[in-house]
Parts: sequence; structure tokens; C-alpha cells
Amino acid sequence: MPIAVDGTDTVPLKYLRTLLRAAGEQGYDTDTIISRLGLPPTLMEATSDANTPVAAATYNRVYTHLMSLLQDESLGISMRQPTPSGSFRMLALYVIHCGTLENAFLRADEFQTFCRQLAGLPAVNREPLRYLEDGRVLHIMPDASEFAAQNTELAWYSIAHTMAVWRRFSSWLIGTSIDLHEVHIQLPEPADPGYLARIFDCPLLFDSEHNGFVFDASYLQAPLMHDEESLKAFLRNAPFHLLANSEVESDEGIVAQMRRVVGIDLSRDFPSVVDMAERLHMSVRTLRRRLNEVGTTYQEFKDRTRCDAATRLLNRPELKINAVAVLLGFDEPSAFHRSFKKWTGLTPGEYRQSLYT
Repeated sequence: MPIAVDGTDTVPLKYLRTLLRAAGEQGYDTDTIISRLGLPPTLMEATSDANTPVAAATYNRVYTHLMSLLQDESLGISMRQPTPSGSFRMLALYVIHCGTLENAFLRADEFQTFCRQLAGLPAVNREPLRYLEDGRVLHIMPDASEFAAQNTELAWYSIAHTMAVWRRFSSWLIGTSIDLHEVHIQLPEPADPGYLARIFDCPLLFDSEHNGFVFDASYLQAPLMHDEESLKAFLRNAPFHLLANSEVESDEGIVAQMRRVVGIDLSRDFPSVVDMAERLHMSVRTLRRRLNEVGTTYQEFKDRTRCDAATRLLNRPELKINAVAVLLGFDEPSAFHRSFKKWTGLTPGEYRQSLYT
């Protein structure tokens, strides 16, 4: 699964080293791999800064080579059972048409259970979602015993990144980042938990009954915002965004998220700022702060969305101006005329005439 990159994309050296260490723990000689790929022979030496930026194209080349070598999409750093190439794509296609995030979680669990049966592994009696009394939910991930690495630094990497990848993919599905309340990890606390804290940015509970993360149950009713076409683009970037770069958030810009909520039918009442915040599972204050960070307001977003739609519709000569007003949700054509002139400095008629002069 190649990474779509340009010349400026980089990842920290530590991620590249983790891939190579994973191959080494499975019996492959890392020096031979480094030489075969034309990488610097000093790549694994401790004298090099682990945060040194490495071209993402190099990470892509190593990832692709090791996936072919190990015949395992997770490169042996996750589950004991190898993950055949294309498994994540099939899982994503299996859930992309679910109505809500809750349905996607349940269907993903069905997919994983089916894959275990195909591999001849015993069934796992585990409910993927455990509802808590305070309006939160624990999403239970695979047990530590199911991971390939045991009692090593690689075990931490495997469990943490499996949860982080699934959280980021889930956030992408609903178009907004899922804020976590807690992360539960079955293993004992490491000497330096700072790495895990940076990945999740929430309290970490060690020696827990399950691996999993806790979040507001309201996210589960969020509708999935994507289809197979947008999934194709996502999968082209998946290794970089889901495996390499823990610092990259999986959600898109706030304006893009709001446009998906509004949709293309503007004849309906435009969502209030309260409704929009609820749809995006955040407070009104947070929504306004995030809009301020990108230099806009909710009213400006509303005006821009309607203005963009108006200019597209006015470019269709078969539509009368009064019909455009109705399609944009205006009760009176005069209100549309006033609004359009405020947005563009032209009346709808003047704008349409300018298209042909």
C-alpha cells in the first residue's frame, strides 16, 4: 500500500527504525535489508538523533519492501497471525457504507471475527463496545496475548499504534477527531510512558482488564461522511497517516467538515451554530474557537457556502433567478437579491449578465 508523498513529506527516523527492528525480531538481518535498499549503514546506530527527519518516500520504500518480505501488512508488529496484504482495504470497504460509527465498530468486529475463523484461530468472546454509566463508552481492542510481541518495547509499540490507527481511521470516517477520555492498557506501566502520552494526550490506565480507549458515547451516533471514492484517496495515504505519523490528526479542516454536514441541498433550513456543534460532537465554544483559528466565523461560513452555491446555480442558464432563490432556501426572491448583492456587489441578474459579456 504505497504512500502518496511529495518532496517535502518527512517522518522521524525512529519510525523507520521500528520497522527495521520488527523485521530483525522475526529473523531477518537488518544490515542486509539496509544494504539492499541503499540506506546509510549507520541508520540503526544510537548516535543518530531518533527524531531526525527522513523523507517519507524512503519510509514508503522500506515499508513496501518489508511488507513483501514478511507477507504481512502489519509487518509483524501487531497481531500474532500475519495480516495478508489488502486486509485493511477490505475492512475499510466493509464498513464504509455503515450508517453510523457504532455500526462501523460492530461490523469491523464481525470482519475480524470472520478473518480469525478463516485462519483457524479460536473465537474471542469480546464485546467491542462497553457502555459506561457516565455517558461514555469503552471501545475494547484485541487482548495483549493476541499481539506478536510479548514483554518487549515492541509490544508497547504494537498495542499503542493499533489503538491509535483505529482511532484515527474512526475519526476520518465521521469527519471529526474523536477526543479520548482514557486509554486502557493491559501491560504494566513502562519506565518512560512519555511516548504513549504523546500519542493519546489523555490519562493512561495501566494493568487494565482490557486494551481500549474511552470516549463520549455520542460519537457513536455520528454519521459516516465518506464513500468509496473518498476512501480510495484515503487509502493511498494510509501508511503515512496511520502508521508513520502519530502527530498528524486524522480529521480534515473544520470548514470541510461543516460543508459535509450541510451537504448540497441548501433549500432546507441552514443548521444553527448550536446544531452544527452538536453534529460535530463539540461545544459551540470549541467550534467558534476552531473557526477563529482559520480566520472565519460561522456567519461567514454560512454566507460563503450560500454564495458559492448561488454562483454555481446562476451559471445554469436554464434556471430562472427565482428558482435559484428557492433552491438556496430563500422564502422571498427579494431577500436573495439583497443577500447576493451583499456577498458579491452585484445583483443576481447583473452577475448572470457578466457571464456573457
